[in-house]
Amino acid sequence: MDLLTGNLRKLFFKYLMPAIGSAVVAVIYGCIDTIAMGQGVGPDGTAGCAIFMPVFYTMDFLSVLFGTGGAVLYSKARGEGKKEKSNAFFTATVLFALTLSLLIWICLLLFQEPIYRFFGCDDHLLPFTRDYGLPIILAFPAFIFTGIFGSFVRNDENPNLVVTATVIGAVLNILGDWLFVFPLQMGMLGAGLATAIGGLSQCLILSFHFLRKKNSLRLVKPFRFLPACRKIIVNGFGAGFSNLAVIAIAFIINNQIMKYSGSDALAVYGMIGTISSLFMGIFNGIGQASQPIISSNLGAGQTDRCRHVFRLGMTTACIFGLLSAALCIAIPLPITALFMKMTPGVEAIAPFILSVYALSFFPLGINIFISMYLQSVMEARSAALIAILRGLGVSGILLYVLPLFLEGDGIWWAVAIAEYAVAVFAICYMIRYRRTHAA
Repeated sequence: MDLLTGNLRKLFFKYLMPAIGSAVVAVIYGCIDTIAMGQGVGPDGTAGCAIFMPVFYTMDFLSVLFGTGGAVLYSKARGEGKKEKSNAFFTATVLFALTLSLLIWICLLLFQEPIYRFFGCDDHLLPFTRDYGLPIILAFPAFIFTGIFGSFVRNDENPNLVVTATVIGAVLNILGDWLFVFPLQMGMLGAGLATAIGGLSQCLILSFHFLRKKNSLRLVKPFRFLPACRKIIVNGFGAGFSNLAVIAIAFIINNQIMKYSGSDALAVYGMIGTISSLFMGIFNGIGQASQPIISSNLGAGQTDRCRHVFRLGMTTACIFGLLSAALCIAIPLPITALFMKMTPGVEAIAPFILSVYALSFFPLGINIFISMYLQSVMEARSAALIAILRGLGVSGILLYVLPLFLEGDGIWWAVAIAEYAVAVFAICYMIRYRRTHAA
């Protein structure tokens, strides 16, 4: 179906289901690992996973930075009818991502223990985090290029392959978690090994797209490489900053939890981080479904179609946000019991923490979609501003201020209040933007 002339509702849902499906199945990696560690190892395993979360967020950041940043430029060039230029952006994305990923990979391999301690790990939790993280860090580049290839393959009109790769990777991860953690009793190391196998297989399957006859992606001789890299960063930073900011927020939350509440609360946060990643994956999927349609039509000058897709995406994000919040508020204890062995300490605090944190899911959907829409219409600075506000500007301040008055409870209220404050700003900004811009 032609992105420039096809029925927008059909196009949107054609891309929506694979995008959400692949995003949700991708997050199942973390969900299954958290469940396996929580049930097979106990709350210490879940807390160890919480310490490792920033590494996952780093991988997500790089994937979104290069995947979205490069794919937006690729799609816009395709909409303008400039195929050679579109492939030049694809080539620049691959080369730039490969260089930066290798540098970060080396740092992770050399400085694992200092990084874990920086994110709140103590002597008791260090063995759990270290065993879990080692196989995943060894497979680090595969996770980055899984996200990048997924974005470009989706923009090259093959979204179903992205879903197929993600499903197969998730199935291998699930089977690996069961085999390594329970029958083979490998504990945290087994859960990490299962995740690494799933990520490697997913990246390999996506690579088969480049062998298809209908493949339009080509590695060509890059021209104006440095300016292209700058454009990739500018266009990808707004969408990726949400993941980057989560790293800073994880540092603050982990240390604040250990200061005010202790390891049981950190174990609950490890579970919440996984659940939150699931819903963020859904909201990112809504934005990713919209992006190829919006960017292509923007390049062709068809701004009315961009506005129509905005309405479809915003409505979908609000619906999923409400459902996500309602689910967690309605059954907090069964959700907690799914993820870990229930101890008296966890059972006493989990319902309150999960219910308060869940209030943030509705505005989270709004904030992520608006940021990704602005990214798709080349308003990278505005997208980055929203991401910075929700990631650090408001959350960072409240996470330090509210615990002074509410102690441990203030940590969870800070997250919810920050998302609502940023959502009000984002909606007001979009109203103003729509009055002054064609798209």
